[in-house]
Amino acid sequence: MKDGFSQLKTLDILSTGVLIIGLNGTVVFANASCESIFGQSVKNLMGADIGLYLKKSKFWIESYIRNKSSLFEVNEELTDLILFPESPLKVYISIHPSPDDEDHLVLEIHPAHGPLLLNHNKRMAEISENNRRLLRNLAHEIKNPLGGIRGAAQLLELELEDPEQLEYTGVVISEADRLQSLVDRILLPYRIPYKPEKINIHEILEKVRLLIEAEFPMGLKIVRDYDISVPEIEGDRGQLTQVFLNLMRNAVEAFPSFSKSDATVRISTRVIHDVVVGQQRQRAALNVHIIDNGPGIPEELVSTIFFPLVTGKAGGSGLGLSLVHSFVEQHGGTIEVNSRKGKTDFSLMFPLKL
Repeated sequence: MKDGFSQLKTLDILSTGVLIIGLNGTVVFANASCESIFGQSVKNLMGADIGLYLKKSKFWIESYIRNKSSLFEVNEELTDLILFPESPLKVYISIHPSPDDEDHLVLEIHPAHGPLLLNHNKRMAEISENNRRLLRNLAHEIKNPLGGIRGAAQLLELELEDPEQLEYTGVVISEADRLQSLVDRILLPYRIPYKPEKINIHEILEKVRLLIEAEFPMGLKIVRDYDISVPEIEGDRGQLTQVFLNLMRNAVEAFPSFSKSDATVRISTRVIHDVVVGQQRQRAALNVHIIDNGPGIPEELVSTIFFPLVTGKAGGSGLGLSLVHSFVEQHGGTIEVNSRKGKTDFSLMFPLKL
């Protein structure tokens, strides 16, 4: 920084964590509040690579470098602060260029808890529901003309004799069928009635484990870490089976075919207390983790991975995780993902009535 940091000592009185980083990601200033947020002294934070703690920092820095501007801003983005050895801490990050030096960025860090987290969850739930409603309406609008296109192509096929022309109508019919299948999959969550009953979650997980081991018999390792004290939850057996089947299948399919023998999927269950689930604070909740040691989800997809038609798989439809999200929400639960190379962790929470 051109003018030094002596005047920045006034930031130590703030409850908000404030970091200043260079464009190489090195921390050059941290105020006193960062000590309680990071669980480390300011001395240890100075000179550290912010990427060790905030995985998205590389993306933010690169975005700023591509278009340096005093107007650059990241406004209260919810992300994970990686703490060692504790679990990630949900924090809000705000970023803007330093007013004194365009080669440094100022990061403000607010732990996400209480009303802030509830408001964020409410906002994200509204966005998710609006996306699904839009897609559902669009699917309905496509469905009728699609049937007309297919019917017209079939009628035309009856009138044609030229094999080359018949090939064209065959393509039209085949593509219409493919689109019809996609529309049906989009509408699937809204056609399946929710039928809750008392369920032992471990029965569901064991059933899915056996299915996955039968589907991928070569070298796949599934590690179970169950809390046997977990009480029954109220849920739909079919929907929950589909949720965990999709998550575990995705975990294994993320591995390159030549390294599936190295694939490990870890399933854990725990009861946690006094936690925010969706838009409500719960006295107790069931927390299920599906963790794999695969290549990870591309960083640019993590924040939108549960949106319809978003996928990181070649040839994927982007509907599997959207379906998972819909089913989890129907159970009053939440699902989140933390991902880096070598570890992708899907964390699901369901409210418990103790």
